[in-house]
Amino acid sequence: MSEDQQRPADIDIRRFVAQLAAHKWWLVACAVASTLTFGVVAFTMTPVYQATTVLVSAQHDQSALGSLGSSLGQLGGLASLAGINVGSGDSQAQESLAVLQSREFTEAFIRDNGLMQELFRSRWDTSAQQWRGAKDSWPSLAQASKLFSSKVRDVSRDRLTGLVTMHIEWRDPRTAALWANRLVERVNSEMRVRAISSTSASLGFLENELQRSSAVETRQAINRLIEGQINQRMLANVTQEYAFRVVDRALPPDPRDKVRPNKPLLLVFGFFIGIFLGVFLVLVKSMFGPRREVR
Repeated sequence: MSEDQQRPADIDIRRFVAQLAAHKWWLVACAVASTLTFGVVAFTMTPVYQATTVLVSAQHDQSALGSLGSSLGQLGGLASLAGINVGSGDSQAQESLAVLQSREFTEAFIRDNGLMQELFRSRWDTSAQQWRGAKDSWPSLAQASKLFSSKVRDVSRDRLTGLVTMHIEWRDPRTAALWANRLVERVNSEMRVRAISSTSASLGFLENELQRSSAVETRQAINRLIEGQINQRMLANVTQEYAFRVVDRALPPDPRDKVRPNKPLLLVFGFFIGIFLGVFLVLVKSMFGPRREVR
């Protein structure tokens, strides 16, 4: 095939390749500048560390309630009115996990541990001991909760094993481990308080129903319900790891074990960004600049 018979697309590709070869120093300059920029960012960025704790749902003995499943019969509605859950422990695990990630729980944790200044350090004036700027621009607990949930805390649960993994990412490794362990302690305490309150209310209701009932079988079933609730309240009072048991406690990560920044990755990324930028500049010049005949 002669040169005159070549397709226009082939000619355009050859022309573009020739343009790249003619402006190879543009590509080199863009690649070097971009790599240096990303290198400066990589070596000056505040390092972030990750502390990890592994938990398992504390499946309490539900035999006292579970054995009632076949004998409750018409008392199933009574158990529901008393606020008694006779189902599996998975619902309790889901509830504990939801509480751990809830906004109310997160805001209370941030407020009680004084984390507002830590989360918004650049906006806190240490010398004046107040926030910078106008009062209506000061960070709120809602903003802190959103930041903590999206950037600091990550919670996941393995559907097969049921293990719950919580990661805390922060610039100080000891602080990251401290927050992770405190979160576990707080959610266990929160679920204990809820369980004690719930069982106390259920016991009051069941005791009233026991006094009103005269049927022997009904009274026996109610007594068994009361016994189960007393056992639950006892567990809540004496068990520290009520919602989650710690399989692997969070420890401060090694100072060399950073999750961010990944310096080699940033350097490689910067190099390719520079190459793409150089190609883009050459492409723009070839489209809008004066064209020369390519041989």
